[in-house]
Amino acid sequence: MPLSLEEFPAATYEEWRAAAEESLKGAPFDKKLLTKTAEGITLQPIYRREDLEKLDLPESWPGLAPFTRGANVSGFKGTSWLIAQELPYGSPEAFNAALKSDLMRGQNATAIVPDTATRLGFDPDQAAVGDVAQCGVSLATRADAASALAGIDLQAAPILAFAGATGLPLAALLASASGPDAISGSILADPLTEWARDGSLPLSLADAYSEMAALTRWGAEKDIRTVGIQAGLWADAGGNAVQELAFGIATGSEYLRAMGEAGLDANTAAPRFVMALSLGSNLFVQIAKLRAARLLWSKITESFGAAPTALFIHARSSIFNKSTLDPHTNILRATAEAFAGVIGGADSLHVAAFDECLRTPDEISRRIARNVHTILAEECGFSEVADAASGSWFVESLTVELAQKAWSLFQEIEKLGGMAAALREGFPQAAIEKSAASHFAAVSSRRESILGVNLFPNASEVPLPVSPFDSTSLHAERVHAVSAVRKPLSPSVEPTVESLTEAFASGATLGQITAALPRTGTPEAPIARIRVVRAATGYEALRAATRKNPPRVWLAKFGPPKQSKARADFSSGFFEAGGYEVLQGPTGAKTPEDALAQAIHASPTIVVVCSTDDSYPEIVPAFVPLVKQALSDAKIFLAGFPADQIEAHKAAGIDDFIHLKVDCLAFLKNLNTELGLS
Repeated sequence: MPLSLEEFPAATYEEWRAAAEESLKGAPFDKKLLTKTAEGITLQPIYRREDLEKLDLPESWPGLAPFTRGANVSGFKGTSWLIAQELPYGSPEAFNAALKSDLMRGQNATAIVPDTATRLGFDPDQAAVGDVAQCGVSLATRADAASALAGIDLQAAPILAFAGATGLPLAALLASASGPDAISGSILADPLTEWARDGSLPLSLADAYSEMAALTRWGAEKDIRTVGIQAGLWADAGGNAVQELAFGIATGSEYLRAMGEAGLDANTAAPRFVMALSLGSNLFVQIAKLRAARLLWSKITESFGAAPTALFIHARSSIFNKSTLDPHTNILRATAEAFAGVIGGADSLHVAAFDECLRTPDEISRRIARNVHTILAEECGFSEVADAASGSWFVESLTVELAQKAWSLFQEIEKLGGMAAALREGFPQAAIEKSAASHFAAVSSRRESILGVNLFPNASEVPLPVSPFDSTSLHAERVHAVSAVRKPLSPSVEPTVESLTEAFASGATLGQITAALPRTGTPEAPIARIRVVRAATGYEALRAATRKNPPRVWLAKFGPPKQSKARADFSSGFFEAGGYEVLQGPTGAKTPEDALAQAIHASPTIVVVCSTDDSYPEIVPAFVPLVKQALSDAKIFLAGFPADQIEAHKAAGIDDFIHLKVDCLAFLKNLNTELGLS
């Protein structure tokens, strides 16, 4: 007899909660089942239709009617987003070779990462050695741009380039090599984020905005995006999703205001914007963050009188959570982040190579990262779904909560006078520093886990080989190449793409043209800079100190596995996170003498007593003095923290205690110092 749904009456929330509380056996519901995120949002254990109804959502997300991701990449097979993999090769020729190779294997965008000298508008001989051809391509002449883009169809593989504080010279440089009508995509100026990242700006904001307006007029004619908001910087420096969104829309708001003052109306300027966001570890927060960015941007553009405009979002794997330790685990992180970016609706996406934070990615690591796009699109079918998270009670609720919190923080910035004023005052910098410190503390104490670093470290790991980067020789090569083609330039040029394109075609260099631009203001005063950081660096330093001669730890287990295993496993992970060699017998010792014999055989630097609190009063006084006598230089720790026994155990010879509330990184750093490891 077929079953009917009526035979299964719907449960109420109250019934579900009663059942949940019963299963907790007296543990508090709020403590066990509610989760607090770094953004200060409390995640519920279950979401219901009523949660969505309370949000009063519009029929469709503003600016997404219909959903427009991939509108500028129509005609491509495989993905509905641009595969914008970064190729951090220093010379134009090396960049071109890698790009052509990857375009034949799935990439469909020309992601240009300029080196520091190029972003600042310097020729190689005007820049420091480390600023040339390192972590980006060096472009200073028309010949450079022609070499970098040789054989590339920029209509089929649109450009994505964050050009620096001003995009005017780079746009002209690329146009001089390819022809202005051949270019498509995004050449983006972002002076506020460059100022925040470097702590200095080589021109005034007034001049930067004037050049941004000139670039945007050209971009509006050519249908090229010209204004960038690198909001991901704030996340890569340790900020949370609310800060990333708020500082991003505050930056965009300031740019829209500046474009209006330069005579560009919001309907002309708004479609020229690209917001770059970082994709971190919290999957659903990242999905909601991308969706919230569109909601917030719609509200911003509406306030400037613009028609609903779909925000172009570029997403990039986070730098903050990557590690040089057990680096293949970065593949897992980057894949999950790419999934969040696709589900959240990114228009273009960079998936980090697993060795990105360790060395210049090679062909294999590039291939693995690039294939993540293909898997998500062709094997998972995500390119066929417009907005997979739409209607999810959880994701919709989280989207709105993120947007509301980000809007409140944005209003605080506006009260300070806008993003530039806030940067001068140090408000965003202080907020990010506080957020990063919280993350570092959580990673240090292992409350926030990084697989392969402070959780399940690979004790037998062999570090990846890293070839030294000869920045001096490459700098000299670039200086020679640019000097060989440099020709005189008139003292001044008109600040238009067309004028600068002609100057490049006549043999002028990037440094010459930047110096000749008619800038009237003085460079902005230095501010506290935002530094990109990685949460794993403390543990990386620990492992580097212990790698050649790791201290040996013996786990003295007492009793059967049920008595010692939990604390032995905890102790093993605790010390292996610092690169210590952890040894233990297959079974627990039955007597102190048996345990001592095992310890002596291991010749340890450290002995850890592992058993239960109830057993310690009997074990410690009998075992520890024997160890002190036989292994006089060994340190003896106790796994656990039986509060009422601490003084007695110290008196018996226990040197310290390891437990869940111990700051693992700080403890091991101090221990390294005591052991003479730097």
